[in-house]
Amino acid sequence: MNHLARYNLIDEAWIPVRGQDGQSRTVGLAELFRHAHIIRDLDEPSPANRVALYRLLLAILHRASSARFGSWARQERRRWRREGLPTDAVLDYLEHWREHFWLVHPEHPFMQVAALAHHPDTKDKKKSVLHLALLGNDGFLFDHRKTATLPWPDALRDMLGLFSFTPGGLIKILKTSDNAGPLANSAAFLALGANLGETLLLNLGSAKSNQNDLPAWEKVPPAIKDLAAPATLATGPNDRYTRQSRGVLLDVDDDGRVSELWFAPGLALQDDPHAPDPMVAQRMSKDGKTILRIRFDGGRALWRDLPSLTAGAKEMAPAVLRHAADITGEDEVLHVLAAGLASDQAKLERARMELLRLPHALLAVEAAAAQLREDVAAAEALHDELRALAARVVALTQPDPEHKETREKARNRVAQSPLADVYFTHLEQRLPSLMAAYAANDWEAAHRLWQNAMTEAAHAFWHELGILLSDTPRAWKAMAQTEAEFHTILRNHQENRDAA
Repeated sequence: MNHLARYNLIDEAWIPVRGQDGQSRTVGLAELFRHAHIIRDLDEPSPANRVALYRLLLAILHRASSARFGSWARQERRRWRREGLPTDAVLDYLEHWREHFWLVHPEHPFMQVAALAHHPDTKDKKKSVLHLALLGNDGFLFDHRKTATLPWPDALRDMLGLFSFTPGGLIKILKTSDNAGPLANSAAFLALGANLGETLLLNLGSAKSNQNDLPAWEKVPPAIKDLAAPATLATGPNDRYTRQSRGVLLDVDDDGRVSELWFAPGLALQDDPHAPDPMVAQRMSKDGKTILRIRFDGGRALWRDLPSLTAGAKEMAPAVLRHAADITGEDEVLHVLAAGLASDQAKLERARMELLRLPHALLAVEAAAAQLREDVAAAEALHDELRALAARVVALTQPDPEHKETREKARNRVAQSPLADVYFTHLEQRLPSLMAAYAANDWEAAHRLWQNAMTEAAHAFWHELGILLSDTPRAWKAMAQTEAEFHTILRNHQENRDAA
């Protein structure tokens, strides 16, 4: 041990976890892996930090398994799920790399850049620890517990969250700008098991040994020239999960607290459409020309993108969910965590974490996934027609309903109204029943249930439109004139669904 090294992350308690008894505590890496079967889950409140911790643990498990077994397949993962993690392999791996898990170290502090403290362009330009905070619109902090000084475990977890979710932007040191983190503008998905060990195994996947896919601590520590270099592709999930997307060096005082740090551009990650992040889901744009990441934005309900998580999405679905489907049974329902930062026009707005329940059939049976895709598409199509009809109704309440400007104002009023929320909220309330029907492999029941839900949602939409309009004779007339069209839209959708 170097006499200047402090706080070894293998032994020190820094990761918050919740036991099966509901009690919270903090553990080091060795204790976490040793007791993963009795740890219910991570107890980190920040969605960004929580996802980053899962990614760190997955990289450790992946590399430890590679060191011990070389490669592994579905049968090994199923056995580990029954018997528990290969704990001895993980502990041996951590011990082998012990010297690279010191938080404070003169040469290789854990996932930091020691050179920042000495380089002439950076040594005198320390920042507040609040620089680790993911800032929302107008600069408010997502995590209101943050102060001008943090205990080192909090600062470390914030640093890891920043690496994964930091947006791209201007950097005034070493280069003018820097790329975003691997999960910026994305919702991150992963499967949750009955305990932390099972969670890690569900998302691990099968693998062949890849000696080029190294996590940060197995690489040569970054030099200043590396921080200024162009973006590079990830060599695999371990590189991606531990990519130091910002150059950081924590200044830890004698009391183990952090008030300042050195901050610089990081090891920029180049986007690779052919090798998306294992936790990211994608979908095609409406015109079918662009691949888009599923993300939290614009108030759009996440369940509307459920088809992008299923078997029918093929390589567009998150790889971790495909891994989970490989070792789960036909009668199981997978709990899927979606976490990340909501944004609007590249401005961070709020942190979000949601839990989805997906029956195994939707993850493994393409026919089931295809029906879900049709169900959701039908709901979207009905909403599009209702929204267009609502815009015409609003225009009819004005003196010149056919004027271009009148129609445009009517469309904007509808877009800014709660009509879409009313419609999709009604549908969302039926999702548990819909998932239960899929779990029972009763697809006919699922079809009927969703059709009824769409009809109920449409009537709620129409009722809300009446409330939205002013209580005037012109508004009554507009609603009366278009009511027959409303019922025609519903009837046509019903007939088209029945024919299909």
